Amino acid sequence: MREVEIFVSNDGTQYIWNRDQEEVILLSDAETKMVSLKVSLMSDEEILNRTSGNGVPMGIPITLSKDRLIEIRDNLVQILKKGPFIDFEKHVLERLVYDALLDDGHPEKRGWNNSEEVRECVLSASRVTGVRLNVDHHHPENSEKVKHLHPNLALVISGSKDTGKGRLVLVILNEQTISVITIL
Repeated sequence: MREVEIFVSNDGTQYIWNRDQEEVILLSDAETKMVSLKVSLMSDEEILNRTSGNGVPMGIPITLSKDRLIEIRDNLVQILKKGPFIDFEKHVLERLVYDALLDDGHPEKRGWNNSEEVRECVLSASRVTGVRLNVDHHHPENSEKVKHLHPNLALVISGSKDTGKGRLVLVILNEQTISVITIL
């Protein structure tokens, strides 16, 4: 039986999460209730934000304790030790190209050199600084008042890169595959 959570925003839009499809980072029932409360206080404009770098987190940020974030980081490190395939969403590659075209002093420049640097940042993950659920903007069953969320939780991580520390967002699809969805 599928376990589906339906969160309702302050604007009355339903956000559907197939909770049982997340196999790696599991939220407790209490954490899921906190997500529901948070969504009820959020506007659709906040949740549906797709503008990178505007200071508004994409999707639904999930507030977890420091100990819980450390537990998630430790889980990520164990998966990384197994040598998973690290994939890049199209947005990451586009962002790398865009970053390369910007002058060093440009305010939108994020300082990433290439995909290998992104891969090294993942492999050197030292902290999980955030967790969020993201909207699947391409889900065929989305409507104006019903939106589907990606089943896997997105992790905001810090790791090493050539110029110091880097931040990015990744999804652990399973114990063999990690997908980087954006670079920060």
